Amino acid sequence: MSQITIIELPIEQTETAIGVLARAFVTNPVHVAAFGPSRLESNEVFFRIGLAAMKGERYIATDGSRILGVAHWVRSPACQFSTFEKLRMMPRMVSGLGLGSALKVISWVSTWSKHDPSEPHSHLGPIAVEPDAQGRHVGSKLMEKYCAGLDRAEMAGYLETDRPENVAFYRRFGFEVTETAPVLGVESYFMRRA
Repeated sequence: MSQITIIELPIEQTETAIGVLARAFVTNPVHVAAFGPSRLESNEVFFRIGLAAMKGERYIATDGSRILGVAHWVRSPACQFSTFEKLRMMPRMVSGLGLGSALKVISWVSTWSKHDPSEPHSHLGPIAVEPDAQGRHVGSKLMEKYCAGLDRAEMAGYLETDRPENVAFYRRFGFEVTETAPVLGVESYFMRRA
């Protein structure tokens, strides 16, 4: 098994990282509710628009030959999009996803935003592992990088997940569920690390 290294996402590898995110999230319940089942292209459009707009830090996990995982985090309040930023993204969302899916994304992001903590925090997401690399501790290595930064900054961490099986994974890193709420009919878990 090759060694996994965590590095900042080189700009020239953004498209590859978008592919990893899309493949990792294509079966996530909220993504299926927003785009339909097996809609890889829609997930690629979603992450292409999202990554272009997201501020903060972007990291990849690599084995030297390919990207195995991707993680993004940003300190509050930069984790929230301004009204202007949302309006600027909307035409691209409608063009790339269709009006129905774009409206679902707006509903989804709006619901998640309402649960964002008011305290200073570092917001994790997305974090993803290439499906064929799962089980190789790629996600754990990305989480270790993120949590080390939280500890250095003495800052709270925050994330959302729509997969109940991920709750136990995040708990291993000190996260606890603070709230749950339905998003597009799918239960979402809002988690905080002190």
